[in-house]
Amino acid sequence: MGRYAGKEKKLLEKLYNIIDYYGLSCSYRGINVPKEMKKKYGKTYYSKYNKNAYLKMRQDYNENKDNVLLLYLLLIYGFNHMIRFNSKGDFNLPVGNVDFNKNVYKALINYLNFRKNNEVIFENTDYQKFLNNIDIKEKDYVFLDPPYLISMSEYNKLWNHKKEVEMCNFLDELDEKGIKFGITNLIYHKGKENVTFNKWSKKYNVYDVDSNYISFNDNTIKSTSKEIFVTNYKKNN
Repeated sequence: MGRYAGKEKKLLEKLYNIIDYYGLSCSYRGINVPKEMKKKYGKTYYSKYNKNAYLKMRQDYNENKDNVLLLYLLLIYGFNHMIRFNSKGDFNLPVGNVDFNKNVYKALINYLNFRKNNEVIFENTDYQKFLNNIDIKEKDYVFLDPPYLISMSEYNKLWNHKKEVEMCNFLDELDEKGIKFGITNLIYHKGKENVTFNKWSKKYNVYDVDSNYISFNDNTIKSTSKEIFVTNYKKNN
């Protein structure tokens, strides 16, 4: 952390203070789950160790939703790093079998460095409306990570087959304009196939994504899901 001064260092210190306040594990800093607990609970020891602290942190966040650092840590320690809220607007994701490890640290630092060296603007609107309202040029790049049609996540409930087809047609239009795009999607999951996207992807470049869809109770149990990354250009271009 020594070479990350200024704002990066202050942010990490704030996160570590919160982690220590609630008593969460932080393997990146050597705050590990006791060996006895690891032996007893096998691959679920993180969730067992962090559960009560996580629930307290979640409760505190829901009582005052202005603390974005609590929300960030809820995403880090929550199940599969997902984000989910109930109808009342309360964060309701259960604890996960994860903690603040070296991969989380690297991802955070890489993101901070990217933000420092690039102008980033956040929008909250329909993707087609957003892209149609900006002047996309041939040297620009469009990346989409849509709701996955065949999974049951909360944020996928408003997505349907019609929207999937519209998205594929929209990407075809970008390709006709010479604009490079990339998109991730799930084509097989729990016995289901996203036939529409799978068939559409064949005319472009398809790459397998090395991702794990794990069980909440045992992170060694992996499903037969298959996620792909599709581009209208070769990856080495």
